[in-house]
Amino acid sequence: MKNILIELSDFSSVNNLWSELIENFGFDKAKKLIAQANDLQKMNGVDDITMPIVFIGTGGLALIAINLVEKNIDFEQKKGKEVLIFNPKKKTFQILYETK
Repeated sequence: MKNILIELSDFSSVNNLWSELIENFGFDKAKKLIAQANDLQKMNGVDDITMPIVFIGTGGLALIAINLVEKNIDFEQKKGKEVLIFNPKKKTFQILYETK
């Protein structure tokens, strides 16, 4: 497994990456990507320690340590699942919270 360092303080928090993910991949595929990210968290992650990331350009998945997210941005962990949608080219990210 390859580790990369992402300094989120250099990135901007936005609210449009979920819709951009839908535009790029279609609604069903975007929903499936989020489900796969949550599955990755279940299989390889640790609750309250890691969070899944979806890369907007490729649909690639990874895990990030939550403490890195908390350290670099104003992040309040809520009860439930979170997925970080990440666009490295535009230096933007969005935290998508699960709704019920």
